[in-house]
Amino acid sequence: MSDLNKEWEKVQEMAFTSWVNSVLDKRGAGKINEVSKDLSNGVKLIYFLEGVSGKKFTKKIDPDPKTRILSIQNLHLAMIFVDEDLKVKVQGVAAEEFVDCNKKMILGFLWTLYRKYRIAVINEGDKSSEEGLLAWCKKTTDGYKGVNITTFKQSFKDGTGFLALAHKYDTSAFSYDEYESKDQIARLNAAFDFAEKGLGIPKLLEAESLSKGQVDERSIILYTSLFFHAYRAKEEREALEASQNSLQNTLSSLEGALQGEKLSQEELAKQKKDLENTLNELRAQNEARNKKISDIQARIDDALRGIDDERMAKLDLEARLSKTEKDKAILELKLQEMRDEKERLEKKLEEDRKRAAAEQQGLGLLRHHISHQINDIAKWQSFLDNPDAIPYNKAQVNLDAELASLIFEEQAKKLGARVENENIQLGKYLADKEDEIKNAGAPKKRTNRPTNPD
Repeated sequence: MSDLNKEWEKVQEMAFTSWVNSVLDKRGAGKINEVSKDLSNGVKLIYFLEGVSGKKFTKKIDPDPKTRILSIQNLHLAMIFVDEDLKVKVQGVAAEEFVDCNKKMILGFLWTLYRKYRIAVINEGDKSSEEGLLAWCKKTTDGYKGVNITTFKQSFKDGTGFLALAHKYDTSAFSYDEYESKDQIARLNAAFDFAEKGLGIPKLLEAESLSKGQVDERSIILYTSLFFHAYRAKEEREALEASQNSLQNTLSSLEGALQGEKLSQEELAKQKKDLENTLNELRAQNEARNKKISDIQARIDDALRGIDDERMAKLDLEARLSKTEKDKAILELKLQEMRDEKERLEKKLEEDRKRAAAEQQGLGLLRHHISHQINDIAKWQSFLDNPDAIPYNKAQVNLDAELASLIFEEQAKKLGARVENENIQLGKYLADKEDEIKNAGAPKKRTNRPTNPD
């Protein structure tokens, strides 16, 4: 554990022990010595929760648990009370943490309650909680020489801030100016002493560590909040004393009037009772006001948690929107690629159509030419010799029906084969004729031989 964490744990333990005892003392429930041990059976913890929240714990508990399981049952009910009635969410803290005296978890639990009931209730102007506490310190110490409250971590290191808060509480207790020439540690120790004696604030911080900036900021906030509540307690006490003095003066005046005017004893008793009832009503109103303040603070805490949830939802929505924009850009790129590919395919299809048309036209010409060639060969064969010797039909050759069911490549192949076969037959025929001529000795003359077979 680091030095800062050790210091923070020490400050918490002292502050929370004092806080718990102040609440238990009002209830007459005794005191504790160590918060990490003396709340382990749940009884005083429940008394403390009732006192700090102003809400009644309605479930039945064992007031003197002798076993671990009974203590856990008490503490489990206390955790339900915190969650459901006080509306305080404390993560990771269960009944076993108190029974096992887990100091770190217990201090964390009490810190959460302290922030709700002792820090979150602080308001100054339009600021609340820690910011409100800092604004209150700045306002309270305004005009004090050498004091400049801007942050918790830096503004209280030299001791002037705490010294000014202690002096403003009771200006007759000491002279602020006489500490101007003192060093930081001397001013801090003096401020801590005056705060303890005059305001009832325990010494939670070490002067030397604070002057060197080695104190955790949460410790400074916690200690400073004790000044705020000491001031508020003083104001409430003075207001109550003023109210009581006013009532007392009224009672005295009535008593004097009764004596002077010799009012009846019954009338005096009636008016005295009315005044006592009025005083009781004021006290009840004060308690109701405190309860109302607690309820309002609980609603404020719920609203703040709702704002945090909305902020997280907004961040999540923005992240998803950003991803959607990226996906949209990717889809647009893919769509453009598909459009380009479509355009390329359309161009290729058009080119294929043109090429097919050209091929079809060329094939038709070739087929027509070959048909004429075959017919010419047949005519020459008929002309040269006996028409029956070569099996060619004198009719015009029509290849369209024969080739219509074939594709272009097969048509070309078939036409080539046909021409080649005709040439072979013709060559064979001519060779046979030459042999006949040689054997006969001389060729026979033909008359009226056409110059053109066609």
